[in-house]
Amino acid sequence: MVAVDKDGVMYANSEDGNLYAVDRNGRLVSNLFLKVAIGAAYTPLAIGGDGRIYTQNAGSLFVVGAR
Repeated sequence: MVAVDKDGVMYANSEDGNLYAVDRNGRLVSNLFLKVAIGAAYTPLAIGGDGRIYTQNAGSLFVVGAR
């Protein structure tokens, strides 16, 4: 599952434990290692009204972004 922000940046979790951000041209904007997730279930992510990314990885909730 992916989420797209107001600027067209796509965010997606990966089984390698990273949260990836990819721009509308397919270029990697950034990635953030959350936690080893091999074998963990794929979980949805969402962009909150505050612009932060809310996601899960291996049973932990992560909130990514500035306040």
